[in-house]
Amino acid sequence: MFNRFALAALTLVVVFTTTFVYESFAQKPVQGQVVSFNNIVMGGNGSVTKDEAKRLADNGSPIVFKSGSKIYFVYNEDGTFAGKKLANYAGNQKVGIMGKIKKVKGLNIIIMTMIESM
Repeated sequence: MFNRFALAALTLVVVFTTTFVYESFAQKPVQGQVVSFNNIVMGGNGSVTKDEAKRLADNGSPIVFKSGSKIYFVYNEDGTFAGKKLANYAGNQKVGIMGKIKKVKGLNIIIMTMIESM
């Protein structure tokens, strides 16, 4: 009886572990563009060149990620805002970001693990 219970418990552990590990490695990047949040708020489309984005980020203006109609504020895994890192990808037609996506008080947030030009 104990062996059956132990085998069933072990099977459940293996299934759950495999599922969660697979999900983390099978994640697809969110695709979009790096944009100026201030430009979007003022009615523009947000597009900026790499040099403009770097200058804006250095001056404290938020550089964000736009995917479809959603705007994401991107943070590094250590909790720091990733605007300066995003600025390096501004001007690219398509950028992919992998990480944990969540909503905090109505804001879309990505805790970035990886970013790349697509």
